[in-house]
Amino acid sequence: MMMFQLKQLVLFILIVLMIELTVAVKDFPQILTKAYNQTLNVSSTAILTCHIRDLGEHHVTWFKHDSSTFLSYPLTVGKELFTTDKRYSISSYSTSMRESYWSLEIYQLNLSDEGTYLCQIANRRATASVPIFLHIQIPMILSPSNLYVEPGTNVKLNCSILIDNENNQSLLLPINWFFLSNQFNKTKPDDIHVRKRLINNSLHSYLIIHHAQTYHSGIWTCVYRRQRRTAKLIVEKDVLQRQRISALLSNNSQRHSSLSNCLLFIMCIVYNRLVFV
Repeated sequence: MMMFQLKQLVLFILIVLMIELTVAVKDFPQILTKAYNQTLNVSSTAILTCHIRDLGEHHVTWFKHDSSTFLSYPLTVGKELFTTDKRYSISSYSTSMRESYWSLEIYQLNLSDEGTYLCQIANRRATASVPIFLHIQIPMILSPSNLYVEPGTNVKLNCSILIDNENNQSLLLPINWFFLSNQFNKTKPDDIHVRKRLINNSLHSYLIIHHAQTYHSGIWTCVYRRQRRTAKLIVEKDVLQRQRISALLSNNSQRHSSLSNCLLFIMCIVYNRLVFV
């Protein structure tokens, strides 16, 4: 009999705890923001925002995940900063009694800021979190982007990126070149040279084609990390002459249009004078 009563008591306590836990989870704040990616340039400002419903007395904590140790360390708890890096700040605002937005702001981004950030609300009974993936890229330019030349012309494409002074990792990673040919039987054209040069705060990768031929025509792409820029190269005989003829025809068309408008205007004036005389 005693054993039966003890079992009933234990069962009753478990049921009460489950009910309390269910109510606690039901009343727990919601993070409405879904996981997303954000890509920004070096030296810009990142604003990572977390939309919260029914925060109440809980605190929003921001973490950064360290991919090398697989650990996450706190950056902020509520409005308190847990980092000495002055580039970080926290801001928040409410749009109603239930809705609030919490933002982690990072100024003067550098490559080391790239990674996974976690917006989290937790207590002893429940946890809610959402990851935000921040990607940092270095501004990249490829010029010229369109090039039309005669066979035998020397071609130079310049792909350049700005150097992050605080992190020289950009000097270690190469700028790679790829080619998509207009001719299916020519995927690896000859006479291609790549030269790298550092000028002030820019790293330049030059693609040089000596005596370009028609099989060099196609799409040339320079790639650095996740960034890519493309340039279209057309090598054709008499291509410049055809461009001049096309431009001349276009100018003549514009002249004819202007002349027609002028004649129409004169005819309108003459007609008005004849009618009202």
